[in-house]
Amino acid sequence: MQVYLIRHAQSENNALTADAVHRRKVDPGLTELGYQQRERLADWLGNQAAAGEIDIGQLYTSAMARSLLTSQPLGEALGLRPAIWLDIHEKGGLFARQNGQVSGFGGMTRAAIRQAFPRAQLTEAVTESGWYDTTLGMEPETHSHYRALKVAGELRRRADSQAVAALVSHAGFLDVLIKALFDQLPSRAHTMRYYHNNTAITRIDIERGQTVMHYLNRVDHLPMALRSW
Repeated sequence: MQVYLIRHAQSENNALTADAVHRRKVDPGLTELGYQQRERLADWLGNQAAAGEIDIGQLYTSAMARSLLTSQPLGEALGLRPAIWLDIHEKGGLFARQNGQVSGFGGMTRAAIRQAFPRAQLTEAVTESGWYDTTLGMEPETHSHYRALKVAGELRRRADSQAVAALVSHAGFLDVLIKALFDQLPSRAHTMRYYHNNTAITRIDIERGQTVMHYLNRVDHLPMALRSW
């Protein structure tokens, strides 16, 4: 199995400066730069597919707005309907801090996703209350590791297939997912990190009990002026 791990395009929160963190959004959209990045990503992978260089047959996305927005043109370029995989959302989940209190938010509702992203494939777990477990508040680090291990386990289960899948996810989660795939979990947060720029691509092959990284954080599709982190 071949797996392409893709970080979403630049979000509104990514662009915030240190003195503007109070403007952080719970589920941000993309910046103008982010929209340019997602188009470049879709064009590049679409051209690679047309040339027979890449044969992605499965496209998954987290249910966060920035990931759905990134996967939208990518799905069109590849002729695929992005399937929401709830477990690949960003570490920390959907939360806000106010007056020292942390509150969880359910995320986009089923109706909202269907209206904004009609090609997206939804699971039954996406309801009219959203999809994120609000009782978690800000998701604990151990819970994100648990999700990464679940996703890694599912990818390993498919290892002997000829599937080629792309996952549109987030910098923090892709870090722990790679660690899970290479048996580097549990680990202490931030002691080492596999970082991804916006719309960066990492390719990993999983077959016959072996996991091989072909490349990490590739941004060939972006000119220098469009690169961000």
